[in-house]
Amino acid sequence: MDKEQLRLSLNKFLKMYFNACREVYKEINFDRITKIQFRYLKAIRKFEKTTLTELADTFNISKPSMNEVIVKFEKSGLIDREKSTEDKRITVISLTEVGNTLATTNLLESQRAVNKINEALTEEEMTLLKNIFDRFEVDDE
Repeated sequence: MDKEQLRLSLNKFLKMYFNACREVYKEINFDRITKIQFRYLKAIRKFEKTTLTELADTFNISKPSMNEVIVKFEKSGLIDREKSTEDKRITVISLTEVGNTLATTNLLESQRAVNKINEALTEEEMTLLKNIFDRFEVDDE
């Protein structure tokens, strides 16, 4: 097979995938998020309720730096902050509905792309594609 043909076909697939991503971002009214911001949101989602200190420790950054991120998230409506019921000195951070949706966008993006693949391929072709994808080794970070 000609490598240029393969490249062009791969570009068609990637364009479909990124269009699916844009659809998801448009639906949740969010333009762009950086990789590290996405990791912060995923961590908050994983903890369900966390503190600034826990997040700063998790990502090995200073509390003032983490606080800057949290302030931006709060202004964007991605997180809620409330005083702990056990210790009023502690502020608990959790995701809003929009924040939770954004933290799971990679899931939403890939689900949307799979729906588009499902519309275009037969069951047999989807199985073949899955088997091909499974051959790739990737770093999850």
